[in-house]
Amino acid sequence: MALGNQTDHLALLQFKQLISSDPYGILDSWNSSTHFCKWNGIICGPKHQRVTNLKLQGYKLHGSISPYIGNLSQMRYLNLGNNSFNGNIPQELGRLSKLRYLLLLNNSLVGEFPINLTKCYELKTIDLEGNKFIGKLPSQIGSLQKLQNFFIERNNLSGKIPPSIGNLSSLAILSIGYNNLMGNIPQEMCFLKQLWAIAMDVNKLSGTFPSCLYNMTSLQVISVAVNSFSGSLPPNMFHTLPNLQYFTVGSNQFLGPIPTSISNASSLTLFEIGDNHFVGQVPSLGKLKDLYLLNLEMNILGDNSTIDLEFLKSLTNCNWG
Repeated sequence: MALGNQTDHLALLQFKQLISSDPYGILDSWNSSTHFCKWNGIICGPKHQRVTNLKLQGYKLHGSISPYIGNLSQMRYLNLGNNSFNGNIPQELGRLSKLRYLLLLNNSLVGEFPINLTKCYELKTIDLEGNKFIGKLPSQIGSLQKLQNFFIERNNLSGKIPPSIGNLSSLAILSIGYNNLMGNIPQEMCFLKQLWAIAMDVNKLSGTFPSCLYNMTSLQVISVAVNSFSGSLPPNMFHTLPNLQYFTVGSNQFLGPIPTSISNASSLTLFEIGDNHFVGQVPSLGKLKDLYLLNLEMNILGDNSTIDLEFLKSLTNCNWG
């Protein structure tokens, strides 16, 4: 066995050692009677027989993640999602210079966001949602310029969104909801020209939206319900965001009228602005053919006149289903 192969073989055995429960016996094949490239969950590169993929998602594995995983130097894809891994993410993962996909969602991992991960410059997707991470997002996150998808919702993160997030020039999806993040949306987020989904629901974020966000034509999803955002929405918002499909800002402190440009927001499927301080008449929604959810409750809409509910007639043009 070549030296690199021996390193991978040993690293996998060390990984198995820290698994305390394997109810499906998925690691039974991890023994010396077969080459490790044939073990369950392992894919090797055809040329050098080194581990490139480790895929063990959804097997109810209990245990901690071995630091020896950092020795799998050719690994590009690591998926341990939907298990019961606990403890920290080992800092040694930062040695995986070729890693593109890191999927550790829905486990019981703890500790702070591992700064060493920001040295994995090839990363395209990080999915750490549904764990127990604490502390702040490190400013070094900005070094991951190939990162496209960042999912870290449903943790216990605190502190502010670091301005260095504006350096993630490839970012398409930012999903950081259900944490304890606070402060403003940094102005630097407007540098993200590939961004199409912002999901920040259920945090402690505040302030007004950076005005440049309303000019990011790539945006399809803005989901920021249950925060403390304030300010009004620009009248021409749906002209400058022509691709917006999903807009949910319920339970904030937005005020002012509903943007008149919503009358032409033909891409919109969900419009949820309940529990704010919006005022005035609801514009016609007749051109919103794909709208399937509309929530305007708990605002100060209308003026007790006979035309307050006129917009309801226009909804008969929507395909509710």
